[in-house]
Order: sequence, then structure tokens, then C-alpha cells
Amino acid sequence: MGTYIVKRLEQAKLLTDPFKLKLLERFALNPATTKQVADRMGEKAPRLYRHVDALVEEGLLELIEEKPKRGTIERYYRIVADRFEVDPDLFSAPGDAGDDPLDMIRALFRDTETDMVQLFEHGDVAEMQEDEGPIVMRFGIRGSPAEIKVIRDKLEEWLQDCSDLCGDREDEDDMESWSGLLAFYPEQK
Repeated sequence: MGTYIVKRLEQAKLLTDPFKLKLLERFALNPATTKQVADRMGEKAPRLYRHVDALVEEGLLELIEEKPKRGTIERYYRIVADRFEVDPDLFSAPGDAGDDPLDMIRALFRDTETDMVQLFEHGDVAEMQEDEGPIVMRFGIRGSPAEIKVIRDKLEEWLQDCSDLCGDREDEDDMESWSGLLAFYPEQK
């Protein structure tokens, strides 16, 4: 199922309610009706309906099937993800980021993390050939200031070559879109 990013305060509020968390845990086992979950929890179904409705309304629980049964309709629900993460910007005041370089760096890494997680959760990474898949690495080097400058210059030259090679081209049928994040920085001692 993957990861769901909580972007609204109402969603976060529901996830802090212990009873609603227990409900989500029960729906995580397998798709179930409110009555089935109530039985598992030793509760009366009417007590759960408003909680289930709130979870559905906020997009944390989803209706996946309706089955007619003895003049009524059984509704089967399941959770929308295996994991829930709160968007770090959720608790920021509007306009907080501004031109703060630290906020921009955090946003860059969060966006890259989100893209990579989605790729590995929903992409066919395992089926890609070695030279087709994503390149993910972290490295460290030591060198003189002159050697580090040479590496930095080569990185900048490579990025310019990439831009010159692909640049801003019109979409064509055989085009692929790739993204990357390059960070080259001195380690703090």
C-alpha cells in the first residue's frame, strides 16, 4: 500500500485519537465491515459508525466494496496506507519558509525523499536493468583544496553538459523524465 503523507490538521488530529488508531489497526488486518471490527473489539457497531465515517471523510480509511446482504448493504473498508507520515510543513505558519536557506534545503530533501519512496513502493525498480535504475549513493572524499576545486569544477561542468544535452525540449513520445539531487559540501568537524 505504501506511505500516506498527512497534510491536513484534521487528519493529524484523528491519528492522535487512541480509539481511532485502534480502529485503523483493525482495518489494517484485512478489509472489513464496521460490524466485523466492532465484534473484534468487543464493541457495539453503532458506537463505531461516527468514528469510521470521520476516518473515511478525512481519507484515512477507504470504502472498497459494497455487498448486499439480507436487505441491507455491507460496506467493506480498508486503511489507505501501511504507514502514515506527517508533512513537516503541516505545523509551520503560512509564509514561514520565505528565503530561509535551511527551509529550502529541508524542502529539497523532503521532496527527494518522497519521490524516492514512491519510486521504490510503486515503481518497477526490481525489474529494471542495472543501467536503467536509479543511482543512489552517499560518498565522502578527502583531498587538498586544489583537488576539491577540481572535483567541484568537474561536477559543475557535468551538470552543464547534462543541460546542454537535454535542455528544455518539447515533449516527444520517447522522452523520459528523470530527477536528481546533488549535494557537494564540506563536512563540519
